[in-house]
Amino acid sequence: MYRHILVAVDGSVTSERALDHAISLARSEHARILAVYIVEYPSSMYSSAFIDVEPFHDAMVEEAQSVLNTAQAKFRDANVNGAVKMVDLGLMSGTIADQLQATAAEAGVDLVVMGTHGRRGFQRLMLGSVAESFVRLSECPVMLVPHKEAKPGSAH
Repeated sequence: MYRHILVAVDGSVTSERALDHAISLARSEHARILAVYIVEYPSSMYSSAFIDVEPFHDAMVEEAQSVLNTAQAKFRDANVNGAVKMVDLGLMSGTIADQLQATAAEAGVDLVVMGTHGRRGFQRLMLGSVAESFVRLSECPVMLVPHKEAKPGSAH
């Protein structure tokens, strides 16, 4: 059913769960998998004239590479056909959801797997939801993996 799966990774526990789900699905479907890390540019940090942003950017790129190296190792261990991609388009590149959509379209994937942190109320209002934004933009099916596993016997 699925031949090319994109999984969004960011180093969080939630994205690790999404990666594990994507790998499992790729194994059962004999699909290719692409792990994508979008380098985020917090606008408040980059708009300050008093902060040297280069060390922050270097640290974010280093973190991205570490997360992608872990994904590549998981692909090898699971014996799945996988690749990784870091997207680092700069400050004026649009939202993470926009960048994920562009990457998914460019790669021609037929499924995107991503974690959802399950934020609610004020925290969701202030931080937004990449998953929610992406679902609205996506041109292909999206599998959302929740932050926490459902407890045995619960109705989730």
